[in-house]
Amino acid sequence: MEFIRYIRILVAFLLYMLYAPFFTRKASRLKGEEKEKYITFHVERWGRRAFKWAKSEVTILGRENIPKEGPYIIVANHRSMLDISLIQGYINPHAGFIAKKELDKFFTIGDFLRVLGGELIDRNNPRDAIEAISRLIKRMQEERQVVAIFPEGTRSVDRKVHEFKAGSMKIILKSKVPVLPIAIVGTDRSMPKGTFYIKKAKIIASVLPLIQPKEFEGMKSPQLADFLRNVIAEEVERIEGGE
Repeated sequence: MEFIRYIRILVAFLLYMLYAPFFTRKASRLKGEEKEKYITFHVERWGRRAFKWAKSEVTILGRENIPKEGPYIIVANHRSMLDISLIQGYINPHAGFIAKKELDKFFTIGDFLRVLGGELIDRNNPRDAIEAISRLIKRMQEERQVVAIFPEGTRSVDRKVHEFKAGSMKIILKSKVPVLPIAIVGTDRSMPKGTFYIKKAKIIASVLPLIQPKEFEGMKSPQLADFLRNVIAEEVERIEGGE
């Protein structure tokens, strides 16, 4: 039964990958509210199906904390590639992710993330990162873009929330927009790092209260990184302690 489910997920994923170029092409031609509606419908559906196909149980805590509009920055711990689908399907389908440039090598993924307002950066090129952050800040100011980051920089494999990279805090400090912390639990059980096999699992995303810029005013990047990590790590520990 598990093998049959895996084959179904694999076939569905391949079909969506074939459809992705048509989606990105049309989305890039649309403007304003029409574009927003198109992206919301397709991306939210795609994000949720990644879990429905595997028959995973998804619980979203703190839905009332999700702002109705941007700009704001989603900050979350990172356990699985499914974390992106979780945010797109259940939090904000139009969130623009800051991701590593290596994703451009995967079929359509780079174009897909860009059309949502995200940026792919070369982590070995500081100037490239600075320019990408500047473009995102401009979109937040002019288009109320929502941005999502995983400050750990890579997926955790031991279920711990690791150090948040100070460099990832620059966009928060420069943009001066609210931060929406999200604690993610269970995606690593569904799709562990190093595999494309999606299994049934219990997934929880806890949306914590919005943190306004005045709450981290005066902090330097390392201080803000520690502050946000502690907020999310405490919630992860609380959730896992109750499982």
